[in-house]
Amino acid sequence: MTMIAKPRDLLDEAEATIRFLGFCGGSQALGELLMALADPGRCLRLDRLQGMLDTENTRLAVRLFDEYLSRRRSCDEWLALGETARRVALPEEKFSWECD
Repeated sequence: MTMIAKPRDLLDEAEATIRFLGFCGGSQALGELLMALADPGRCLRLDRLQGMLDTENTRLAVRLFDEYLSRRRSCDEWLALGETARRVALPEEKFSWECD
């Protein structure tokens, strides 16, 4: 019997990437993206993201944004990912996710 690998969940992949990167520009950029998605009033500078993310993590950021726009995820899922990003990459930030 051939096993087909289950595609890796995007939010799990993002969490693992943030944890792997640790406290650095790439994880901070992903964290800032999550903070901007959580807070519509927060400014997100795309040029800053471009400067801090390599090609692979830029693709991850685009996929996260697409996932956010599709509204397939619960507030709790986004909150958990955002909390990880805050703890690992943006410890001075306060994070909350407003549910509709």
